[in-house]
Amino acid sequence: MERFFSLGKTSNFRHMGGYLAAGGRLTRADRLYRSGYVNAPDAEVQALFGRLGIRTVYDFRSPVERAKHPLRAGRGIEVVELGMLVASVENLWNLLLAEGLTPAGAEKIMADRYRELTREEVPGYREMFRHLAEGEGGALVMCSFGKDRAGIASALLLHALGVPAEQVEADYLLSATAYADSAAAIGKFEQFFNAQGLPVDPEIVLPILDARPQYLRVALDLIDTEAGNMERFLEREMGLDAAGRERLIERFTQAD
Repeated sequence: MERFFSLGKTSNFRHMGGYLAAGGRLTRADRLYRSGYVNAPDAEVQALFGRLGIRTVYDFRSPVERAKHPLRAGRGIEVVELGMLVASVENLWNLLLAEGLTPAGAEKIMADRYRELTREEVPGYREMFRHLAEGEGGALVMCSFGKDRAGIASALLLHALGVPAEQVEADYLLSATAYADSAAAIGKFEQFFNAQGLPVDPEIVLPILDARPQYLRVALDLIDTEAGNMERFLEREMGLDAAGRERLIERFTQAD
C-alpha cells in the first residue's frame, strides 16, 4: 500500500490507513493523515486537501514556525492551532547550541523532547482528542517535520483506535523513510548553521530528523510509568471515555 503523497516540497505527508484496529476493523486511508509542514502553492494544497476529504488540520507548530510557513488550507477546512514550543525548530536549535553541537548531544535532546512532549504538552493533545470526537471527515495532524509532535499525536490516536503497539511503532518509523534523502534533510537546518557561520554537520542534523525506536519508547515508557498503561493515560490525561473512543473508531476505521 502506497502511503506517501506528493505535494510540492512537503515532506512526510502520508495516510495512516490499513492498520488492524479495534473489533477487527481497519484504519481508514481516506480519513487519517499526518505530515510535515505543507510546502506547496496554495492552489495545489487546497486541491489535494479537497480530494483527500480533509476537513480539519491539527497544527502543532509554534507561532514562529507558522509565520515562516503559513498554511492556507482553503475554505471549509478548519485549522486548529495547538502550538507546541517543545520540539519546535527554534527550540531544537537553541538546545543543540547549548549541548555543544555534537551527535551525542543531538540524540540526547531528541529523547528529552519526547519526554517533555508527553509530560508538558498534554493540554494540546487533550484538545486534539476533544475536537476529534466532535468532528467529521478526514483529519490531518502536522508539525514542522511530521514525526515528533505529530508523531506522538499519531501514536496516541492509533492506540486509541486499538491499533497494536507494533503497528503503531511501524507507522512512526516510516518517518525515517521520508527523510532518507540526507541532502534534502540537511537543507532544513542549513540556515541555522549558516547564521552561526558554521558548516552543516550531517552527523548532528540526521539524529534530529530521524525516527528512531528509542525516541518513541521514551514517550511510551513515561506513559506506562506515570499512568500505569496506555488505556489509563488515554482516559485520565486525554479525557477519552468509552463514548468518545467509539466515536473515533466509527469515524476513522471501517470493516475489513
